[in-house]
Amino acid sequence: MEKKIVIGIPCYNEAPSIEKVVEDFRRELPTADILVVDNNSKDQTAQLAKKAGAIVICEKRQGKGFAVQRIFQEFSGDALVLVDGDDTYIASDVHKLLALFEKGEAEMVVGNRIHEKNKKTFSLSHWYGNKFLTTCLNFSFGTRLSDMESGFRVIDGKFVLISSLLAGGFNTEPEITIQALEKGMRIKEVQISLQTRKAGSSSKLNAVKDGIMALYTVVSLFRDYKPMNFFALFSGVLFVLGMSLGWYGVRGYFSSGLVDHLPALVVANFLVLASFISFIAGLILSSIKRRHNELVVILNRKKNENWNYYCKLQ
Repeated sequence: MEKKIVIGIPCYNEAPSIEKVVEDFRRELPTADILVVDNNSKDQTAQLAKKAGAIVICEKRQGKGFAVQRIFQEFSGDALVLVDGDDTYIASDVHKLLALFEKGEAEMVVGNRIHEKNKKTFSLSHWYGNKFLTTCLNFSFGTRLSDMESGFRVIDGKFVLISSLLAGGFNTEPEITIQALEKGMRIKEVQISLQTRKAGSSSKLNAVKDGIMALYTVVSLFRDYKPMNFFALFSGVLFVLGMSLGWYGVRGYFSSGLVDHLPALVVANFLVLASFISFIAGLILSSIKRRHNELVVILNRKKNENWNYYCKLQ
């Protein structure tokens, strides 16, 4: 049985390119549903997308993350192809991503833009900012990804149905990636080509603001999904600072018999105490997280049993 594919395109003021994007993906995947979520565009994005044959839905909450959330809500199928509407991605590359997914080698396949052939297409801030954020993700979650921020990816429909996205802006890609890792999904990357924007189209990404939000997302999800690792790391930093400051406060005592830096000793005591509290917090939250994971597994098992029973009745 052929898998049902849905192509989801979040859009904001993409009139110069959206019609071509829809037509290109319609040519590559003629049986797929194409869903365009218009995020309060002030131009003809919605009209042109509809003219090209897409299903168009409006999302009033401003932000790419909210548009992606709406795609997830409206999704019904076996696989979701998520792609931007700015025509910087090449539609024919979708077959590279789908090939790995259809072979069962991954539940999420990401189009990797961060390689030398594409370097001239990026600004320096976007290129190195992406590398830095992806390095932070790899350090936090033990992965080896190259392009955390890619907006072109194929996602298993089961993940779409059980995910709970909260990010409202351009930090939605890190959240999707981290939630997939947390749910044990296999993520593979495929190198893709990137082309420059069409005349009249401009990037909505603010390198500083959105970069900070993406970093905050990585750190906050690291805290939420791996509390023991997060608080143990935080505890270790506080402990080293406390012991260093404590040594600074008492080292004069061994030569003169006097404590010359009493305030440093007071601060050192607070830091060491905070270190122990942080470690204990990590232990408690890790235990809670484990119980939560067990509950999720049980609920998913029940959901699958009910679904299999329903299918048998059909």
